[in-house]
Amino acid sequence: MNDITSRYDYVRKEIPDRQVQYVADQFFDAAEILWLPESGVLIPAIVNSVLAIELYLKSLNAYSVIKNLEYYGDGISGGLVTVEPKTSRHELTKIFEILEDDIKDVLETAFARSSIFTSGVSFRDYLSTYDDVFIKVRYIYEDSSSFRRVNIVELQQLMKLTRSVVESLPRKTMVLK
Repeated sequence: MNDITSRYDYVRKEIPDRQVQYVADQFFDAAEILWLPESGVLIPAIVNSVLAIELYLKSLNAYSVIKNLEYYGDGISGGLVTVEPKTSRHELTKIFEILEDDIKDVLETAFARSSIFTSGVSFRDYLSTYDDVFIKVRYIYEDSSSFRRVNIVELQQLMKLTRSVVESLPRKTMVLK
């Protein structure tokens, strides 16, 4: 946790974190619009899909913190509330690996039950296909090799499955400090 409680006077963990989840929902919705055949914007559809997955995963391991907590008197304190993810990396597998084991199990189980994906392959394995896509597809004119790994149907389904699992998780809140 790189001892987040030592850096802030207020730290709360909500699973999923609603602020991050709402942003993920916006990228999901944008991707859905961009995936329409007549949109003609494949690269932004891919980038928004991968970013939605990234943010859904980050919503499962982010901390709500108050920066610059101040005491205003009469028992009232306040400050800038923001979210700090457990990792700022973009690789989906790196984000997945630091999730709590029970959450990883829920994602893996939902994935295994889905008839859309190849059996015998894990959720984590599918995530690894898209680890560098967020970065590389944006610069496809420099190197198109990462584009060849993108299976559009699978990416859309992976995004939908991730959102569905995050939405189905029971809310859990822990005030750490």
